[in-house]
Amino acid sequence: MNKKAFELAISTLIIIVLGILVLIAIVYALTGGFKNFTSATDPFIDSTQATAVTQNCKNACEQNLTIIYCCSEYEIDGRPVNCADSRLGIGCSLNCAGFECGSPEDGQ
Repeated sequence: MNKKAFELAISTLIIIVLGILVLIAIVYALTGGFKNFTSATDPFIDSTQATAVTQNCKNACEQNLTIIYCCSEYEIDGRPVNCADSRLGIGCSLNCAGFECGSPEDGQ
């Protein structure tokens, strides 16, 4: 039995299998198959903007600055957000339910 010819056949089969896997991945990506992965992980929280907004909101909560916590609007990845948004995960005890943001004397 010619051992060199046998090794060539195995390496050729491995290259063919890898090529087929790459083609399947390309077709899957082009048909939108990877959208399931991106929607499952929320890049909203991992962005630098979200980190800065979260820190600002935590500071407002710790200092009981209701007007900043309840009324300030931020934009993260093109989406409007305020500190009470559950995606930021702040868990503040400040209640924004009856707070009106229109008048400047409603400070704290």
